[in-house]
Amino acid sequence: MVGEVDVNEWAKVVQELLDSKTKSKKAPFARAVGVDVRTVSNWLDRAVAVRETNVRRVAETFDLNPISLLLRVGVLQSADLPYQPTDEEIDEEQRKVLETDLDDETKAEILQQLEEMRAADERLIVEQRERDKQRRMRELTFRIEQARRTA
Repeated sequence: MVGEVDVNEWAKVVQELLDSKTKSKKAPFARAVGVDVRTVSNWLDRAVAVRETNVRRVAETFDLNPISLLLRVGVLQSADLPYQPTDEEIDEEQRKVLETDLDDETKAEILQQLEEMRAADERLIVEQRERDKQRRMRELTFRIEQARRTA
């Protein structure tokens, strides 16, 4: 469930970014994010509701992980996120995709294609096993008949 921005936590985020990115100066921060300086002051004063789009814009501007920031300020809860496998659950092929610099949507598409390829490979393996079994059965039948003739 998507929640509202916790204005107290948002004010902390903004202050941390002001301190670390713009030497505590609001004007450069506001310009970078694309908002008015008064908006930044209102955020720090906890005087206005904060839109999710502004949280995302700040994340993008300062190269922060948007999901982490949305979690921190209360827009998202960890229960809202899809299941994330642990490192032990990720195999070599999946890791190759996940470690690329592609966006998450593209990674998801490629991982889906990987699952489809694996399913197709599994079908081929099952079919090959059946062909191998039939070949062995023919070979066994031949050997049984051959043994009967020589007995």
